[in-house]
Amino acid sequence: MSGSVVVAADSATRLDIEKILGPGVWTLLRIDRWVAKYEVESEEVARSLVAELRSNGHSAVAGPPDSGRAVAWNNWNRPTPVGTTAEVCFPWVASDAETVVEIDPGLGFGAGDHPSTRLLLEELAARIKGGESVLDVGCGSGVLAVASVCFGAGNAFGLDVNEAGLLAAQANARRNGVADRVQFSSIQLSDVKDKYDVVVANIHDEILRRLAGDLIACIAPGGWLGLSGVSPGQVSRLRSAFSNIDFEDVREMQEWNALIGQVNIE
Repeated sequence: MSGSVVVAADSATRLDIEKILGPGVWTLLRIDRWVAKYEVESEEVARSLVAELRSNGHSAVAGPPDSGRAVAWNNWNRPTPVGTTAEVCFPWVASDAETVVEIDPGLGFGAGDHPSTRLLLEELAARIKGGESVLDVGCGSGVLAVASVCFGAGNAFGLDVNEAGLLAAQANARRNGVADRVQFSSIQLSDVKDKYDVVVANIHDEILRRLAGDLIACIAPGGWLGLSGVSPGQVSRLRSAFSNIDFEDVREMQEWNALIGQVNIE
């Protein structure tokens, strides 16, 4: 059975990719984002070439080997809408949205399509007015930090313990043209001394509860906190751990919940 490789590039990397795959037929998806599909002799060869491309820093994926699996492949690769004007998608996926956030998760968690991520993406898109500072705790692939700046935030800082994921996050900041305004680190949250207009965390509820004090300490006056990654049965316990936060109504999406609130200054 034959295979295929789908690869994304900008004008600076197309020649590097062709050194590996040979000349290709490139389609322009959007400003300086090109995609090509190469047919190869087998799925095994496709996987090997994708691994080689990725090891060289290129965004590539094995394409559908036959028409029978093309529908599922296209469904998996479709853009994720955010608000009314933005979409999050893989670099090799077309999007006509006004704001396109390209995410290749690599070895990091998060392509932007998981409901717990989408809940916070929607809040960021709706609430960011321009110039805010954002802290993303447990940033994974950097989707929330990168998207926040694409939505108009002034700068973002992402934290994660997964070093491989941080490399993917940095690459995502570069491919979206925001690397000068987004930084990532593996330092402990307790070592963060700055205050942020927006603090978001999409991680397990047990970790959220353990980090409650440090998360609250990072919120600037007038700022807001977004917590996600919890099930309906965990919401009450999570609220109790953040007793000095005034939370709004619970946000829900496909059995996942998020809490949005501000520090109670009374």
